[in-house]
Amino acid sequence: MNEGAGIALALGGGFSRGFAHLGVLEVLEEERIPISAIVGTSIGGLLGAAYADGISVHDLCELGRKVRIRDFIRFHKQGQDTQGNDRISRFVREWFQARRVEELSIPTAIVTTDLNACAPYIFTHGPLEVALRATCAFPGLFKPVEHEGRLLADGCIVSPVPTVAAARMKARCVLGVSVGSNQMSATSGREVVQFFDQSKISRGGLIDPSWTRQADILLEPDVRQIDWNDFSRVDEARAAGADAMRRALPHVRKLLDRQPQPRRVPEKSTATECRSAL
Repeated sequence: MNEGAGIALALGGGFSRGFAHLGVLEVLEEERIPISAIVGTSIGGLLGAAYADGISVHDLCELGRKVRIRDFIRFHKQGQDTQGNDRISRFVREWFQARRVEELSIPTAIVTTDLNACAPYIFTHGPLEVALRATCAFPGLFKPVEHEGRLLADGCIVSPVPTVAAARMKARCVLGVSVGSNQMSATSGREVVQFFDQSKISRGGLIDPSWTRQADILLEPDVRQIDWNDFSRVDEARAAGADAMRRALPHVRKLLDRQPQPRRVPEKSTATECRSAL
């Protein structure tokens, strides 16, 4: 297929539930459906970038099975942890071949939140380690990342599923994957609610409601039974993502076979692209 003839994936956040993204990627790979671009936020940004760098779904699942939430999060009194960010940096240095976002083998955009501007800040170029640390910096759990005078945090704050950014990538259609980043289960730790109330952000108008309209197909894998911090259920999340993707395959193929249509993307956007020369 020609460049842009495949799909643009928009992978959302959701902590351990985000491993459903791997099931989606696995089925697309098996069915040889081309991926023209990957846009991710939070865990979707981390896993999407890893896949775009050539790390296999199998290896990412193996790594996921070894993760324990205590490895990343320490609920200090001040409510911020610096070690979690450092572990993400170490993961990038040890596993990734690319050092910059533009070096990834699949065109990739990583969505973060500019806390001062209350707007998306999107890395399409620039240091990969910084972008991934920032998109995973969930308020109250990880320390925000400073970059070029900006204070960056988890992209889920303003873009739970980054379909708006994906719609700007060169692709035939946008496939969004929502794993319920703002729907913590009843048994999840109350510390997260204490630190960050997603509903307040939504009422304040930071989340752009158009994200649901920018997906040609929106998958919602059934991962509601998986606690946000339960990394022992990676295989269940992966299976749920694969099941949702298989059921959507006829629709995806139909969209890819159609003639390209001009896409309506919101003219005004608060998103900025990072094209740092650093």
